[in-house]
Amino acid sequence: MDSDNILQNSITGDTVEIDDSVIIDITTKTLSTVPGVHSLSPRLYDEIVDGITQAFGQKNLPGINVKHRKGFIEINVYIRVLYGLNIIDLAKKLQLEIRQTLKHVLDLDNVKVDVHIEGVVKE
Repeated sequence: MDSDNILQNSITGDTVEIDDSVIIDITTKTLSTVPGVHSLSPRLYDEIVDGITQAFGQKNLPGINVKHRKGFIEINVYIRVLYGLNIIDLAKKLQLEIRQTLKHVLDLDNVKVDVHIEGVVKE
């Protein structure tokens, strides 16, 4: 595993390594549980980076990226939402749900979640 792509969580001297792909998988599953999210929004940049990261064996999902900052993890989510919903409330709910799920499943406390609305879809 690439050390740049791993979160290390030390518990009583032992080390637990959590790959970014685990964070991406949990974030994706959380997105699917919140009504109003239509789809992830792949961007051209994501498609280019996806090809590069796959060549190095890293998992990348268009529409979600994970960045390691000093003292916290930053998750950027790019989505399309359904027409007719309060977009601000939906974005806040997504931020809360993702943070709570990562806290519950991986015991991650310092997580910043940025939700980027890339479009509105009428169904």
